[in-house]
Amino acid sequence: GIDYVKAVLDFGDRIFHVHAKDMRVDREQLYQRGVMSLGMGWQVPRLPGLGEVDWSKFLGALYAVGYDYVCSIEHEDRAFEGTEELVKRGLLIARDVLSPYLK
Repeated sequence: GIDYVKAVLDFGDRIFHVHAKDMRVDREQLYQRGVMSLGMGWQVPRLPGLGEVDWSKFLGALYAVGYDYVCSIEHEDRAFEGTEELVKRGLLIARDVLSPYLK
């Protein structure tokens, strides 16, 4: 996958908005479909904290390059959709995961 920390450090002066979205890679589907499938079927969107992003490292890199703007929660986790209660619970989980790292 992409080294998101290196990308932030390399391009930090050009980052003006950040979306907080996590991802889980379904390794079996990746094996079956391959990277040329452009993530179809093997990239599983998750709420921040429920995927593979190390939020401490990612947000630490943003602070290191002087980022001090918005961090929007991108809510695409299918486990937290379908009812207003699930959507709210998902947003609260994401907020609780991210808040220790945000100033």
